[in-house]
Amino acid sequence: MFRNYLKVGLRNILKYKAFSFINVFGLAVAMSVCMLVILMLADQHRYDQFHSKKDRIYRILTDSEDFRQAYATSPFPLAEVLRTEYPAVEQSTHLMPGVGGDVEYGQKLLEMRGYFAEKQFFEVFDFDLQKGNKISALSAPNSIVLSSELAANLFGQEDALGKVVSFADRQLPFPLDHGSGGAAPVEWGNFTVTGVIADEPYRSHIHFDVLMSMATRQRLYTESKLENLTDNWEHYWQNYTYVVMDESGTEADLQAGLQSLGVRMYKNMEDEGKRNIIFKGQPMADIAMGLENNDTNYRLPAFGYYFLGLLSLVVLVCACLNYMNLSIARATTRAREIGVRKTNGAHRGNLVFQFLSESVLMSLLSLAFAWLILILFLKPAFMNLWLNQHFSFDFPTGWGIYLIFVGFALAIGIVAGLYPAFVMASYQPVKVLKANATAGRGKMGLRKVLGVSQFVVSLLFIVTSILIFRQFKHYINFEYGFATENIVNIELQGVDDELVRTALSSVPGVTSISACDIIPAGGTNNNFTLRKLGSEDEYTQFGSLRTDEHFIETLDIKLIAGKPLPPHGQGTDKHILVNEAAVRVMGFEHPADMVGQLYETEWGNTLEVAGVVKDFQFKILVNEDKISPLAMRSDLEQYGFLNVKLSSDDLMGTVEVLKAKWESVDPVHPFKYRFFDEQLAATHQAIFDIVSILGFIAFLSVLIACLGLLGMATYSVERRTKEVGIRKVMGAPELAIALLLSKELLLMLIISVGIAAPASYFLNNLWLQYLPNRVEFGFGTVFIGSGILLLLGLLTIGSQTLRASRTNPVEALRME
Repeated sequence: MFRNYLKVGLRNILKYKAFSFINVFGLAVAMSVCMLVILMLADQHRYDQFHSKKDRIYRILTDSEDFRQAYATSPFPLAEVLRTEYPAVEQSTHLMPGVGGDVEYGQKLLEMRGYFAEKQFFEVFDFDLQKGNKISALSAPNSIVLSSELAANLFGQEDALGKVVSFADRQLPFPLDHGSGGAAPVEWGNFTVTGVIADEPYRSHIHFDVLMSMATRQRLYTESKLENLTDNWEHYWQNYTYVVMDESGTEADLQAGLQSLGVRMYKNMEDEGKRNIIFKGQPMADIAMGLENNDTNYRLPAFGYYFLGLLSLVVLVCACLNYMNLSIARATTRAREIGVRKTNGAHRGNLVFQFLSESVLMSLLSLAFAWLILILFLKPAFMNLWLNQHFSFDFPTGWGIYLIFVGFALAIGIVAGLYPAFVMASYQPVKVLKANATAGRGKMGLRKVLGVSQFVVSLLFIVTSILIFRQFKHYINFEYGFATENIVNIELQGVDDELVRTALSSVPGVTSISACDIIPAGGTNNNFTLRKLGSEDEYTQFGSLRTDEHFIETLDIKLIAGKPLPPHGQGTDKHILVNEAAVRVMGFEHPADMVGQLYETEWGNTLEVAGVVKDFQFKILVNEDKISPLAMRSDLEQYGFLNVKLSSDDLMGTVEVLKAKWESVDPVHPFKYRFFDEQLAATHQAIFDIVSILGFIAFLSVLIACLGLLGMATYSVERRTKEVGIRKVMGAPELAIALLLSKELLLMLIISVGIAAPASYFLNNLWLQYLPNRVEFGFGTVFIGSGILLLLGLLTIGSQTLRASRTNPVEALRME
């Protein structure tokens, strides 16, 4: 029987080629998007699976009702307390960032970044050593364990074990890169390589070049090179704590112990803001998709998967609705077949199974095409997204994932074919054999609802894509209030800024050079607080930029009162420049009134306002709408970048000369630079990726809806072929016939726009209100989206109705 169903299914697919192509292609496109999301989820599921104790490992989070999101970090003393005071905890360990600088061996100097770790690290995690002893590798001071990649780059073919290297700390940002150029190098001394991590493709949320023994910190404390956090419970953002639960312990035991510990340690804190702090255990399995504040790397959070999953599900539902719609429409052409089968004794269940088998067969054919679309187009496009350089997806392959895809296709075939199967199997043989045309009557209402639903979704996607693209263009063309064109930001990498400045100033085409600690509007923000000298008022928070006296000249920032920062050595560290927002916040009517005012910081420094500059956007656009107070001050030890302004017809040629000058000053560190305008544009590449994804989904949604419309138009034309022939013989004009055939479908389009236009305006306004520096959103954008949808719909319908209206009536009547 199954063999018979298979034969009938194949025959029907080949017989109705147009309908089969529309269904297979529509399902294949939708399934390919869903398969991409499945691959993403499968990739995340591989994270941290190599640890033998993975089901008992928890990361401790720090949370509070005052936090917008929990912190992945926790206080340094927590691990020791959990290890010694809680029997349910089998083992615990620290991972503490703070190793970021230059490692030197012989004539080689490389950057390395990593964690301070203790010997318990290898008791919790199963990172294997290809060289060294896990028990003693991180026990002694001045011991380091290197990644196999760093060891190979540093030592080549030499045996790394036992080698002595020197390390200079530059405070490079780690584990997340905040765009900071680091600080001037501070020598930490010599270190012995006691281990090399095995060269295995570990999929872990923990990445590092080096593990430095925690015992090293004691020496660095005494040399005042690190802050001692050994007994500090208030500092919770610079340490990761992991525990392994005893086999008899449960997650509930851990959570209860953490809650009581949090209450005990923080209920009597002097700082009221910390009295609500609690600790929570995060299972290892949840870390990959549970992105928290201060996490160990950039990952797509669970919300991102929900978002992508919802989008792919919407497209898939549209494709399934398409299948249902066209299957029900085609039911009239198969009514006689159903009647004959029922007359010959076929039960309703037999017919349902037959139509479901055809649907599953169609779905499996779609799966083959979906796989080709995924491999040839979708996966390469996704891998080339800017976001993926941070997420590092590596899609898995293997029999397991193929079985998931087959199961997914079977489920789609059943879901898409279930309703049409029951509808067609319910036909009464007496009625359908009497008049084939009556079998499908009464179903047009349902088909209209399905078709309208598809176009409503399509218009929502189109309008949202246009709006987000407009927002992206708004950010790209935003007037920051300072110059960015022809300015090159050079990362100092700890090199003395005066040496580099002197070398670069002699390059032809260089008109101005300044220094700063962070790039304005580049995504990194620093803050400090000020209040009027001698006042008892609350401190006011200011944004902070460490700059020199040439900064406002290089960036063409207008000075509206007072004077610039004085040159180095002339009391520079005692003066600040503030913006107009600071004048308003501090209660002055005119900028000149604030010049000369004295302010004090929380740590007791006195600062005098030297001048006031015009407001400019110094924070990333998606973080701030209204410009907040800013203070600029000089600090030679904090500069991370030089801003070099060029006036040359050959910018890249000038950059090559700058590179040569850099290498004459520092032949070790590579020349790292970015054009300022390109750097700011890159901060919004994530938005462009969202535009690309939504635009692609909108395209697929419209494509599937138009395919469905094409199928309905084709069916309508085929069903009324005789009528068209008679009307043409009676003298009806082609345009009138085309309008007659298009009337029902055009009405569907108009109803779709009538529903989706106000809905898209309302829904997009909801999220837009929460976005800083947003574009104006009116019905113009909705009108453009509606026009695109109507145009595509008209072209789709017209391709069939105009062709039918021009058909020779003799041919039309001969077909009947």
